[in-house]
Amino acid sequence: MAEYRFTLARIVRAGPVTAHAVLNDWAHGQITVPVPTLALSQISGLPRQELAGAVFEVMANTAAATDTDIDPHGWRLLALSDGEDLATVRPWSGVTT
Repeated sequence: MAEYRFTLARIVRAGPVTAHAVLNDWAHGQITVPVPTLALSQISGLPRQELAGAVFEVMANTAAATDTDIDPHGWRLLALSDGEDLATVRPWSGVTT
């Protein structure tokens, strides 16, 4: 049974096509979830090179058994890799996936 809720996601790698995120409330943050790099760049306004370490809030199926069932959507950038709160860095663009 799906259990969708908001959780924090940290980008651990951002390749040219696919980025990998760990979600706090899924698999104890130990398994990465693939996400399109271009989508994260468009949502956050960050270039690919600055995505690693960024923290997002995302709606996801935290009861999923596999990474393909997570269905992350509604991404919202919360903090940059240096931990700086975005409220003082840049406004949220309002774009979601």
